[in-house]
Amino acid sequence: MKKFRVISAVMTAAVLLLSACALAACNPDDDNSVSALPALSVSDDKIVDTAGNEVALRGTNLGGWLVQEGWMCPTVQTDYLTTMRTLYSRFGKTKAEELLDVYEDNWITDVDFANIAAMGLNTVRIPFTYMTLYYTLDDEGNPLHPSEYTLREDAFERLDYAVEQCKKNGLYVILDLHGAAGSQNGKDHSGDTSDIRLFDDDAYGEACRANTVAVWTAVATRYAGDTTIAAFDLLNEPEGRTGETTTAQFELYDLLYDAIRLRDPARIVIMESVWEPYSLPSPKTYGWENVMYEYHHYNWTSSNESNKSFYNKKLMMDTLYDHDVPVLIGEFNAWGDAGRTAGNREQTDAEAYAGVLELYTGQGWHWTTWTYKVNATSGNWGLYLLNPTASDDKVYPATDTEEKIRAIWSACNTSVSYTINAEHADTVSHYAAQPFGKTPEGGYSLTA
Repeated sequence: MKKFRVISAVMTAAVLLLSACALAACNPDDDNSVSALPALSVSDDKIVDTAGNEVALRGTNLGGWLVQEGWMCPTVQTDYLTTMRTLYSRFGKTKAEELLDVYEDNWITDVDFANIAAMGLNTVRIPFTYMTLYYTLDDEGNPLHPSEYTLREDAFERLDYAVEQCKKNGLYVILDLHGAAGSQNGKDHSGDTSDIRLFDDDAYGEACRANTVAVWTAVATRYAGDTTIAAFDLLNEPEGRTGETTTAQFELYDLLYDAIRLRDPARIVIMESVWEPYSLPSPKTYGWENVMYEYHHYNWTSSNESNKSFYNKKLMMDTLYDHDVPVLIGEFNAWGDAGRTAGNREQTDAEAYAGVLELYTGQGWHWTTWTYKVNATSGNWGLYLLNPTASDDKVYPATDTEEKIRAIWSACNTSVSYTINAEHADTVSHYAAQPFGKTPEGGYSLTA
């Protein structure tokens, strides 16, 4: 018997029933299956539409929207959960939720989806967390036990809005669970840096996993048959306490896969590796079908490994551990060797980034840049950057007044304070338009 199958059958059944009942109450009357975009599925190692045509997913992430990260957002924080707790304790639940709405209403708006489509991209990966769907704090900001979480009355307001905007702009959606109850990695991008309890073999870990099953049951129920959504990305960078994907992650993946298949049988499901192809099992081991595997590539300058060496290893791993499924590079950035003592010391960040996109596109790897928008005035993290003339004030949740928080977060609207990162965006647009899976004559500039 699988380790995680020991989750109480009664608990799991109760969680699924509660989620289904809650969703039935809040599901809109309109038919979410209507879409101008054809449904996608996996055929061998390709993504195809209903006519059998291969589809290349090339897009970006809505990073920092539904889970803030201090380095890229106009907030000075430890993590998003701490920010929420601080606002609840200072202002009360109702006022705190209003302030968070101000931020989310402005960080991403209609214009942002139009901007993404105008760049020639066709996919938006949307990071969200269990906190997007559930109330996880009491009215004073104290954490609830995962078994006490309750579904928000507006649980799907943000995701519904994003899916509708993507539909209007001809963009596919990847829904990415960026943070699970208990945290899958203890990093700020999971929303909670306090601990890593999701995979623990105890009652608390079991409750966290039950909530994660409930999250995907709710999402799969909500969006069953909606062809705007290309895939469900089960869990972002699930490092656990060991910093790698192992049987613990695979068994949770299997639980989530089964929960989704009960509600949305035809959906592409994405499993992430930490960090290489050898860190994921053959899909046949678990009987997974219609799945895609995801990797994240960051050759940090501090590693001092040349880009040629780093990406040749990626090519080698892809050859040695071919799982015969489509590959998504769901997050990445690139920095030139100019900042290292190894490799081509004249290689710029822009040249390295172009080389990476050339490689992904030529290999037939799908990709979504990290990220669409960053609260900074330079660099290649964001397709949009803070306008140099805009205020660079950030919110201090523990000390700023309600009025100051509202003012700063109201100004994070792209149309108000951000501008396109022109050279970087041009590079992304260029490779989004290139033939998919065609190696350039003479090979890849980055690995030659």
